[in-house]
Amino acid sequence: MAQKPPAGKIKKFFAKLACHRDPDLSPNPSVPPSTNPNRPPSPNASRLPFPNATPPSPIHSHPASPNPSRPTSPNPSHLPSPNPSHPPSSNPNPTPPTTHQEQQWNTIKDYGKIAWKATETTLRLLEKNADGFPPLKTAVGVLVTCLDLAKDVIGNQEEYVKLADEFKDMASTLAPYASKLAASDEGGSIALIIKSINDELGEIKRQLERGKFKKTVEAADDQGDILARCRKIDSLFRRLLSDVTLRTHVEIGKLREATDATLLRTLSSVDDARYNSAYSTAVKRRGCTASTREQILDVLKTWVKDPQGSKVFWMNGMAGTGKTTILYSFCEWLEKNDRMAGNFFCSRTSTACRDLNSIVRSIAYQLAFYSPAFRSQVCKILEGKQNPHMLNVGEQFKWVVAMPLENSKDAIPDGAVIVIDALDECDNVSATALFLKVLMQYSTHLPIKFLVASRPEPVILKNMEAPNFSPSMLRLHDIEQSLVEADIKQYLQEALCTMSPAPSSGVIDQLTRRSGKLFIYAATAARYINPEDEEVDSETRLDAILGISLSSASLQEQELDSLYRSILSSAFDKTRLEERELKIVSLVLRTVICAMEPMTTSTMSMILALRQGDVVRSLSRLQSVLHVQEGPSGLVSVLHASFPDFLLKEARSCEFYCDIVEHNTKLAHSCFDVMSKELHFNMCDLESSYNFDKDVPDLEEKIQANISAALLYACKYWSSHLVHCDLTSSIHYQLVEFLKFHLLFWMEVLNLTKFISMGSKLLSDTLNWFIRKAPGHTFKETEKELYDTDLFVKTFSLGACKKSTPHIYISALPFCYKSNSVYQNYWSKTHGLLEVSGTSLVQQHNGPIGVWKTDAGVNTVAFSPDGHTFASGCANSVLYIRDVQSGEIVFSPLLEDTESIQVVVFSPDNCKIAASESYGGNIWIWDIQMATLIAGPLNMESREARALAFSWDSQKLAASSGSTIAVWDSSFGKVLSGPFEAEISGISSSLVFTPDNSNILFVSDIGMVRILDAHTGFDLAAPFEVNNKEVGILNSAAISPDTSMVAVGYGTGAIYIWDVHARTTICSPLVGHSDLVTALVFSQDSKKLISGSYETTIRIWDIDTGNLMAGPFEGHTHIISSLALSSDGTKLISGSYDQSVRLWNVFTNENNIAPPCQSVTSPINTVAWSPDGTRIASGQWEGTIAVWTAQNGEAVIKPFHHLSNILSMAFSPDSSRISTGTKDGVVVLWDLRTGKVVGKPFQGHSEDINSIAYSPDGSIIASGSRDCTIIISDCSTGKMIGNPLRHNDKVNSVAFTPDSNRLVSGGDHGLIYVWDVHTGQTILGPIKGHKKEVHAVACSPNRPQFVSGSEDGTLCMWSMTTGEMTAGPFDAHCGAVNSVTYSRDGTKIISGVNSGAICVLDAEMGNILASITGHTRNVASVAVSPDDSKFVSGSWDRSVRVWQLDILTSPESLRSAPTIWMPEDIINPTISDIAKYHDDGWVVLDQDNAHLFWTTPEFREDLCYPYNLITIGPHGTTHIDYSSSKLFIGRTWSKCWKDGRQDSVRQ
Repeated sequence: MAQKPPAGKIKKFFAKLACHRDPDLSPNPSVPPSTNPNRPPSPNASRLPFPNATPPSPIHSHPASPNPSRPTSPNPSHLPSPNPSHPPSSNPNPTPPTTHQEQQWNTIKDYGKIAWKATETTLRLLEKNADGFPPLKTAVGVLVTCLDLAKDVIGNQEEYVKLADEFKDMASTLAPYASKLAASDEGGSIALIIKSINDELGEIKRQLERGKFKKTVEAADDQGDILARCRKIDSLFRRLLSDVTLRTHVEIGKLREATDATLLRTLSSVDDARYNSAYSTAVKRRGCTASTREQILDVLKTWVKDPQGSKVFWMNGMAGTGKTTILYSFCEWLEKNDRMAGNFFCSRTSTACRDLNSIVRSIAYQLAFYSPAFRSQVCKILEGKQNPHMLNVGEQFKWVVAMPLENSKDAIPDGAVIVIDALDECDNVSATALFLKVLMQYSTHLPIKFLVASRPEPVILKNMEAPNFSPSMLRLHDIEQSLVEADIKQYLQEALCTMSPAPSSGVIDQLTRRSGKLFIYAATAARYINPEDEEVDSETRLDAILGISLSSASLQEQELDSLYRSILSSAFDKTRLEERELKIVSLVLRTVICAMEPMTTSTMSMILALRQGDVVRSLSRLQSVLHVQEGPSGLVSVLHASFPDFLLKEARSCEFYCDIVEHNTKLAHSCFDVMSKELHFNMCDLESSYNFDKDVPDLEEKIQANISAALLYACKYWSSHLVHCDLTSSIHYQLVEFLKFHLLFWMEVLNLTKFISMGSKLLSDTLNWFIRKAPGHTFKETEKELYDTDLFVKTFSLGACKKSTPHIYISALPFCYKSNSVYQNYWSKTHGLLEVSGTSLVQQHNGPIGVWKTDAGVNTVAFSPDGHTFASGCANSVLYIRDVQSGEIVFSPLLEDTESIQVVVFSPDNCKIAASESYGGNIWIWDIQMATLIAGPLNMESREARALAFSWDSQKLAASSGSTIAVWDSSFGKVLSGPFEAEISGISSSLVFTPDNSNILFVSDIGMVRILDAHTGFDLAAPFEVNNKEVGILNSAAISPDTSMVAVGYGTGAIYIWDVHARTTICSPLVGHSDLVTALVFSQDSKKLISGSYETTIRIWDIDTGNLMAGPFEGHTHIISSLALSSDGTKLISGSYDQSVRLWNVFTNENNIAPPCQSVTSPINTVAWSPDGTRIASGQWEGTIAVWTAQNGEAVIKPFHHLSNILSMAFSPDSSRISTGTKDGVVVLWDLRTGKVVGKPFQGHSEDINSIAYSPDGSIIASGSRDCTIIISDCSTGKMIGNPLRHNDKVNSVAFTPDSNRLVSGGDHGLIYVWDVHTGQTILGPIKGHKKEVHAVACSPNRPQFVSGSEDGTLCMWSMTTGEMTAGPFDAHCGAVNSVTYSRDGTKIISGVNSGAICVLDAEMGNILASITGHTRNVASVAVSPDDSKFVSGSWDRSVRVWQLDILTSPESLRSAPTIWMPEDIINPTISDIAKYHDDGWVVLDQDNAHLFWTTPEFREDLCYPYNLITIGPHGTTHIDYSSSKLFIGRTWSKCWKDGRQDSVRQ
């Protein structure tokens, strides 16, 4: 039997405890303790919010989840009923202890005393260390007293010993960190933990007090409960310990406070969204009137306190039911009780408060100040991961809320709540759905609760009622009428009590009945009748309201409409206002309704060209329905969302109807007027073009000073108003004026304010609107202007150029196509900019508008159905999803132990994405909105899954591997049917579901088509073949989304389209590609076919006519592996083995198919400079020989074409002919005047001719081949002279000596030979020195020596007399040497290497004179001009470049030829000082971090480098003058605008 403590000890205990307890913590003495000691006392059932302790229908809980870990929904009817006493013990007469038991008991007691003494000592140390935090010090002191007394109260001394040891362990661990709790925030998680400790101590006191009057057996029950509560106190102290240790772990060795503050500021919390912010006062947000809505607030409080309650509570109600007011009061209660973890009150009248992306960031920010442990964890993530708060809502929530909460859950007290109000007022429906899905996924596992309030909008209702989600619900509009009326009556009495005379009870009753359940009616009526800040005739206004004819009590909307009409009738009182005043009031009202974001009074006056006083006076007449924020901002907003709904429906608002087309036309005109007036060059007086915007000092202040709120509004929203208009002549005129005169200044504003990605969408929307409103291309010129402008802005906003606003002029404009309207409109208004001449930018090409490099080849790409994102899967197992407007990565799942992503596909509902890997056969399905894995890896028996397809309802996923097909449930990964084995040869290349989701159509790689039942796998029709073997080998296939067609592509480049039902071809073959068709895809509407080829071009075909609609699109440098077209048909995405993903604008008019321009179309294998110095020739891999003028790079003659690859080339000594060595083993001579072959090709070789050379006297030509021979032929007859000279291995290079008597050859295994030309005998050799094959040899023009370049990366100089190495080996430091040549004076050696660099060496000592960068791939060939001033290089990057050899190798020449690529203050410039080209397109002087200019990465192969006079690249020729004396760049950039700072550029 348990011993009772002495009465004196009990009195002492209560005396000590009384000085610490909080009177507000005292529980209702009529309520017994919970049978669960860890659960707070149940609330008194008599205080339930509804009669008879049973809630009506508004309180809903879904059935309990089958998952026992899911909390159940709170239901007041389930709470324990009051019970005045505990039930009697089942054993009222316990057996007395034996003597042995007494001895054990005494031993335990003695040990208990020792344990308690050690525990008391440790706790006293903790108490002392908590001097800086009085709440903790007090709590520890009370704990010591409790434990001292409890050792005599608790019957089980063994349990007490364990408890004492646990407290000792806790206290000793917490003591060193106790002082850190002093810095904890008031009212946060620490305060709630301390309060919970005091609650438990108060409950112990109550039980001990009650125990004095109870029977011993009843006290025994209390003893067990006291023990349990002591354990709860220990648990709470350990939460403090968890909090402080989590913070301390991160704080070691760091100045964390400043760092954390900086990191938290990056979350960009929206302060206006807090329930009690300054903005809340501005919009007159307030709590409930005293003694109203108490029942509902009690329900919410009960839910908060119930640890078993659901983690999400949804309070919904129709407009006007008082949701926000209720939550305001609820937040006040939460804050008072230290349970407010965070809150976000959405509002459609505030741009920041209606942006759903801000919710997660703001919640995370507030949580960081509520819980120090959370703060440490979230700062750790912010510090280690790049901008996690800028990802999509799902990824944001995971990184900055869920993960930090999971990591700090042991420090988060029970009952912390996050409140989100008016979720329906966010302006992005899809983001709202995503946010709710995030709650569904994470809420059950997090240590906090969420309260969400909204209208029952479909997207919210659908997610809240999802079968796998169990929130608690309360529907305000379903609450009993009598309960709501009582609260509304109470509110009206208070709101109208200051009237004189006060309204009678009968009048209040009338207003209450009219309000029904709509608090907004009551609030609006009260504001109209008795405004707080204006003297009005309240009695007259009251009579007007009461005089409105009653409508059916069930049609509350009609009541609200009548009220609004009455208020507006007063505001538009024609007896008191002039006609002008009435128009202004109307204009102001409609502007507030149609504005894309709330305006200030100042902004509105500027937008509408009104005096601000007129705007303010007009708004004062509308204060019952609109609100003007107090203070300088004067932000104007509607007071309730029901008011715009009323005004925008003519049937409801009648004469007050707001015609959205008419007023948006007015606002579009106003926006154009504001921009015309305020836009000008260099909007914010930026001083230097070298800096990124983020590095400009005081940029925010400059923006505030130079960009008015009205101008920013106009820049952001002119298009949003325009697309609601009709195309009138005045609108058309202003649009054209804007495009021609203000576009670049508009871009400045958007870029400086970080809205440039918005600019692209504005122009795209405008273009689509214009095409829709101007049928038949009525205004072709304007349409082209919009196309060109859209392209210009997209290119700028998708590239790194947007980092610096001056480069709209410095970079974007000079590198714009000369045919582009933007260039034509603005170039003449500038000077001192880079002049880019040549053919590369003359005519717009169908080039990409965005390029993203990858680390491996791209196997697959896909567009999301909504066109907002695209996905790419690479050979290195990386999967990216990017935003189309910004190019930023929005999701990238990490796949471990995966070799390569083979296929990626979006679900039609835009919610899921599936991907398969090569080789392993694994398949994954992700929820892309929540950025989480749904299922996977699903396995196809370790075979490659080559094709994936979602069903049209997005519920199923089909995959094919080899001839096997399986179907899974896409939500859970469960196999629904299959695997089915096909009974035909070949493996699946493409498959789709039929629109009814019941069948699968697939085509194999050999062209066999099957239609299968998706459930059974049975054939529904006989297989048929779509392969025409006479055409060639089938290489690719695609199925139209509607399953009516199959397209197949062949190795010849031909494409056929088959009708699946008729089993015949639809039209003539689509002919345009010249090589393998490697990728095919249909558009979503099945009206277009997109094809990609081995020859790296893309084409878009009209299926009905078979005509080319757009293309060829050029830019890729390797096989195009995958294609996808956006659902609206305006954008194309492509993936290639060149390790890039490219985004293209798709044009459908003839103006956008660029005419052919002579350029480099494939990798360059060889270049040559004519002996007369006038021409340059290049030989390309695909068989083209091109000849260009050495002066400007223009084509001299149309290209020559050989059927095989061109591997080597040489001019004849008289410059009249070119000889080429080919892959098919022949030497061909071409006449440069006619472009025709001279005579017959020289025969004799059986394999590739890697090198050819003319003898200096022009009589003979030598060719070295892969077949291990050298043939010397007579130039006049083409006949072989003597027998072939034989190497031991393939011959890579040959070169004549200046006297034409000897020939040097280099080959594999590092061997070199010197031959007697006349006898064919070996003079020297084999000469060994290189470790690997010799790729190139060249003879000195004036010394008896030659040079060799090798795969081993070295250059060696050899004696022509002895064959000994005279110098070297010299390491090129840039990889394998592919080509070498001497300068004509013999003093320099130029070599081209694998890295893309060119090395110029001193021919005597081997010193490197210059290392020149510019090419991006192997430099295959170099040749020197006859006058030694220049040399030409050809590369596999598809470019030919002419360089100034004399300047590049001379410090004196470098000093006398300044270029912007060199630092301004350098005295002795060298090539190493030259600016570097970065992969993102910027040319940067790294030592000064000066950003000189930017080009699209696509233009890199066309770009001229310093002292690179001419570049002949994929798009034509390019010349750029970089002379620093001619350019306005850096600190002089603002001089580039001819007319300086001006408000208009009209001429």
